[in-house]
Amino acid sequence: MRGAAPDADPGSGGDTGPLWPALLWEVDQLALALSPRLQLQPEAPPEPGYVADAHHDTAGYRRWIGERVRVGLEPPSPSAPGARFVPSDDRPEPTWADAPDTGPVVSILCPVYRPQPWYLRRCLDSVLAQTYRHWQLCLCDDASCDPETTAILEEYAAADDRIVVTAHHDNGGISRATNTALELAAGAWTALLDHDDELAPQALARMVSAIEAHPDADIVYSDEDKFAAEDGLRFAPLFKPGWSPDLLLSYPYLGHLLLVRTELLRELGGLRPEFDGSQDYDLMLRATERSAGVVHVPEVLYHWRIIPGSAAGDPDAKPWARQASRRVLEEALRRRGEDAWVEDGPMLGIYHVRRRVTGAHRVSIVVPFRDQARLLRTCVDTLSAEPGWDDVELVLIDNDSQEPETAALLQRLAARHDVALAEHPGEFNWSAINNAAVKASSGDMLLFMNNDIEARRPGWLRAMLEHAQRPRVGAVGARLLYPSGRLQHGGVVLGIGGIAGHIMNYLPRGEAGHLNHAVVIRNYTAVTAACLLCRRDVYEEVGGFDEQLAVAFNDVDFCLRVGDAGYDIVYTPLAELIHHESYTRGFTGFYADYRVFLDRWFERLRRGDPLYNANLSRIDPRCVLRPLHEDEEWDGILSRLMNW
Repeated sequence: MRGAAPDADPGSGGDTGPLWPALLWEVDQLALALSPRLQLQPEAPPEPGYVADAHHDTAGYRRWIGERVRVGLEPPSPSAPGARFVPSDDRPEPTWADAPDTGPVVSILCPVYRPQPWYLRRCLDSVLAQTYRHWQLCLCDDASCDPETTAILEEYAAADDRIVVTAHHDNGGISRATNTALELAAGAWTALLDHDDELAPQALARMVSAIEAHPDADIVYSDEDKFAAEDGLRFAPLFKPGWSPDLLLSYPYLGHLLLVRTELLRELGGLRPEFDGSQDYDLMLRATERSAGVVHVPEVLYHWRIIPGSAAGDPDAKPWARQASRRVLEEALRRRGEDAWVEDGPMLGIYHVRRRVTGAHRVSIVVPFRDQARLLRTCVDTLSAEPGWDDVELVLIDNDSQEPETAALLQRLAARHDVALAEHPGEFNWSAINNAAVKASSGDMLLFMNNDIEARRPGWLRAMLEHAQRPRVGAVGARLLYPSGRLQHGGVVLGIGGIAGHIMNYLPRGEAGHLNHAVVIRNYTAVTAACLLCRRDVYEEVGGFDEQLAVAFNDVDFCLRVGDAGYDIVYTPLAELIHHESYTRGFTGFYADYRVFLDRWFERLRRGDPLYNANLSRIDPRCVLRPLHEDEEWDGILSRLMNW
């Protein structure tokens, strides 16, 4: 997030908490009193400690579950073999048990092949325990050739006429068995269930409620977690973002529980056996291409059982599945007509889709500055070194520089053919300065850049340009690091700290972040304009930066307007640069910007960021679990900001 504050910037995600608005106001007044040209160059702040995120905080997750169970928000967790979902009489009236009385029939497809009898029973019992009653369970035994399995399936089918069973005489694989189960499906919606996993008892109720709230949707997915076969203790929750088409090209994040409209699934021909091992990923990609809407339910409704040899417990267990995933992606790109290829990501099962840059694009890099010649020289030299794209102009716009070192540097830069110098004198207004620079630029691509940015990774500009050229993409952000190597920007989330903030801020060097989001290409609601690339036509369509926002939140406001115009915002970790944020200009003007931004986007803030997850903290940017009563604290922060 743009802002004049150094590391106390509300987007920095530091440990300042709700006290920073008061601090900003006090410093604002001090800055005005001392000098209109005050420039702050503080010592770099101490780096805060980092804690386990929600996915890795096993003990914290179990405490979090226990708190929710005690107040009736969640059913008791699965435990040892033979345990059942039975709420205790001494708990409050459970809200999780609420279920629609009417709604579409959901056909649950479950291929079965040589399961352990007890966890097959647990799987089937979890369907019987559903609070939503309008379901059908379609089981296909894929030639298990096991009398006990056959007996269990027949027992359950005889006990409930919503359960139907068929069988293969020869083993055909998971896709073929699922497709056979699909032939039995009578419901308007279809869900996929593995024979060793379990549904939360409120799973179908929550999914159907989402379907009824979004009648145009064709695909609905939920959060999930894992639990150990031996003791049933839950861990490793996947708290997913809302629909992110670029994240789906990085890995199959939709996962479980996944519901697809049955008509669409049949039109697609069901699952494809040639992609067994990654058949669900193939389905996700094909279905989302044809879907009118994809809806996320931010609740853990599916539990993966960890058993020896399962991919859920060991990514190395099925190398052939990873090979299938890559083939699925490559085939999807060909089907979509994209001039692109697939590269292995930083870890197993993660990919980077790279696109060929087409067309004769000129990139205008807009860099506002006032003095600080050393920073500007470093910025210009590194941006020009190995950007990965040749047709670049540097538009350097001066806001009342006074120092002789700056004048000498500008004299040298004026002789360069790729540098255009402009001036915007007067009071600092970041939005107005950048808007003026755009008028002096000639490129069809506009890259807004702070003067305290240093490029270190070759090809960074090309990595951004390959996304900015895409018609559906409106803005592209980069991976920005502090000089220490910790993460400064990996995407902006609406509501963090009250208004907006950099997610995973100060993530240690070498860490991938929550669900690997710091190292994958994905969509966000906003990115920082410390390094933001967009097409000129998008910039002009939304009217550029709002000059009422002189210092802060101008980039978040810009991205929100770009998103409202129907474009995606993309973050790419393949464009990696250093952001010397400690050298950014003073605090003056923050107070007025708060008022403008909050008056405009208050209701959006209250609704929450759809590309974040409602189970993660909006106060702590490190993707930790949201405490039970944090919403009250967050509402209080927002209320104080509104009345500041």
